[in-house]
Order: sequence, then C-alpha cells, then structure tokens
Amino acid sequence: MNIRQLQYFYLAACCGSFSEAARAENVSVQAVSKAMLDLEEEVGAPLFVRGGRTVKLTPLGKSLVGPAREAVASFDAFGRAVELRTQAQAGKKQADVRLALISPPFAKHELVCNAFSQLISHMAGIKIQLELAMGTQALADLRAGNIDAMITIGAFSDPRCSCLVLGTVSVGAFMGKNHPLRRKRLLTFADLERYPVLYNEEIDSFNETILSSCRKRGLTSPLMSVDTDEEVAEFLEQKDGYVLGVHLKALDIKPLAIMHRVDPSDAPPVPICMVTLKGRQSEAIDRLNRFVRNEFPFMKRVLSST
Repeated sequence: MNIRQLQYFYLAACCGSFSEAARAENVSVQAVSKAMLDLEEEVGAPLFVRGGRTVKLTPLGKSLVGPAREAVASFDAFGRAVELRTQAQAGKKQADVRLALISPPFAKHELVCNAFSQLISHMAGIKIQLELAMGTQALADLRAGNIDAMITIGAFSDPRCSCLVLGTVSVGAFMGKNHPLRRKRLLTFADLERYPVLYNEEIDSFNETILSSCRKRGLTSPLMSVDTDEEVAEFLEQKDGYVLGVHLKALDIKPLAIMHRVDPSDAPPVPICMVTLKGRQSEAIDRLNRFVRNEFPFMKRVLSST
C-alpha cells in the first residue's frame, strides 16, 4: 500500500468516477483502475462497485474514506513543508499566487486548504499559498502587496477592489452531537429559529457572509457572540447553538459535531469570490480565475467527500 493508491482512492471516492480521479491527477484511467485493483487485493475485499462510467463505495470503502483523507492530507503537508524549506534556502519564489481565505479557524481548515492547493497544483500547474485570515487584516495585506487576492465566502464590495464570482455553494448548519435537530437531514429556517446562531462582529461586518445573507432571507435565530474555543464548544454542546457555514460533509467531526444542510428554498446559494485590487491583476491570477470558474463543480465534489 502506498500514498499514490490512497490519493487515487480518495479522489475516486469523492468524485464517484475513476476518470475524474485520473483527470485530477493527470494520469490515465487505466493507472487509477490498476491502482484500485491492487489496493483491493491488499485489503482483501472490494472497495468499489463498478457500474459503467461511475463507481460507488462498498461499506468497507465508505469506512476507509476518512482515514485515507487524513493520510493524504498529512503526506501533502509534509511534502509542502519540505518544498517550502528547500525553496527558501535557494532563495526561490515560494508560490505563484498568495491567497487569503477570509474565515475564522474552522474544523479541518488545514485539510480544506491543502486539498484546494493540491488540486490547483496538479490540474493547473499553479503553485498557490492559501491561508486563513480575518477580513480587515487581509485587506490591508492585499493593499500592501503581501497577498495577491482574497477568497471570500459571500460577496464583497469595496470601490478599490474587483470581486469575481467563482461559483456558488450550499448553506449548512454545524451543530453538536446532542443538538435537538441532530437527526433531521434537511433543516429549514423555521426549524432553526429557536436556537442561537454564532455571530462575530469582525467577520459578519466585513462582507456579505452566509449569516447576513440568511438573515436578509428571513432567518430569525438569536445571535450569540463568543470569544474563545472553549466558549464555542460550550455554545455547541450546552446551549444548543449552531454555526452557519458551507455545506461540506468533510467538515464533520464525527461523532462530536456534524454539518447539516439548510433547505435551499430558505437559504440562498452563497457565492465564492476572488477579490483583487483594481489595476493589480497578474497573469497567474487570471489563469487561476479561469481555471477555478471552469472546474468549480468538480472541485466542490472533491472537497465534499462523504
């Protein structure tokens, strides 16, 4: 068993297709298929049910997606650390594009950032550096030239900036394992209205966040602010609170907390935007914009592993 097999397995599981996994890794479908056959031989049982152009995970395959995802993320993180150190020692530029994802720290944010970076590197040949940042500081870094662009979850408006929509995502509600709504697969605003939702003045005043969009559409949950990780845990576990975010099942922290989908008839689709300074557009940014806009549905499937 090797890391390449696990990479192919994870991508095929996310995409439901060997050909999509092969496209992401720039290899042949035959290479992915053979690697999966070899992996199945090693584990001693089928991981996929093959059906024409698609594949579905067996129960064993489903149980191994999480461990494979963690193994791939750890391997990628180690490889990037070595590469960055080597480049720094050689005095080379470390990234073609430096990005700031405007978001507070969230569960598995390193995994999501790493997966996004790897997809861009593999498929578009663009080395990116993606880190979390708060909006005000990121905007200052953008103006100072310390980063090339901001990625916002929700629209952003500033006369000095250009805001390009890359695609849209569905809204989810992140809640603890004992929340009264934990067994509902699809949540409505009416379901949520009696429970407090997490609010942060610095975050929710910077751009049109998921929370602000939902409140404009009629969400009436009481707002609650917290300052520390311990208070967030208490908010979720003891106060039946929830956090609005992008609906990605990869963000589940089973069995402690789970992301539930919010009914799209209530919650509007949320744009993911790339924000750059007007008059400071680079060729690498243009390439990245075109690539992500063209491949956004595929990237959502990869990042939304089940």
